[in-house]
Amino acid sequence: MIQEIKNGNEAVFKDVFIIYSHKLYHYLLLKTRSEYLANEVTQLTFIKLWKYRQSLSESIPFSTQIFQIAKTTMIDELRKEERHKTNLKKLSTAENIFKSETENINTDLHVKDLQQALDKAIDKLPPVRRKVFQMSRQEQLSHKEISNSLSISIRTVDKHIQLALQSLKPVVKNK
Repeated sequence: MIQEIKNGNEAVFKDVFIIYSHKLYHYLLLKTRSEYLANEVTQLTFIKLWKYRQSLSESIPFSTQIFQIAKTTMIDELRKEERHKTNLKKLSTAENIFKSETENINTDLHVKDLQQALDKAIDKLPPVRRKVFQMSRQEQLSHKEISNSLSISIRTVDKHIQLALQSLKPVVKNK
């Protein structure tokens, strides 16, 4: 049988396929626990058997040789699958990093736009209201400190901040 396959006898090769394909498939299914991989490796085993038929040895039992081809093919396919999974993980990680960086850039741009819009709106406030608001929010002074600094009542400070916030609220909502 080995000599006939080595000589390219397709009828004998077909017989070998019929005899060994189910045995190989079940052996590979047991090893891989994957119908897809077992089927794929079975097919690849017979392709390799035909392609490298000249290297078959007549001193080694045929079943030993075909199962050895199946075993090495299975190992090759499992390695390919593992590399594929690793590459997918790397790609997924790179994609997440890119997405995260893009989100950070978009957030930074949004914050800058909002800050510019707020700065413009603050500049349009009446001078005393603008000064009170800046002292409160930017300089972090208390209402009493602002009152003493500008020589106005605490209630006036409260009113200026309240009016400033009312006029700035639409700017924040629109951004």
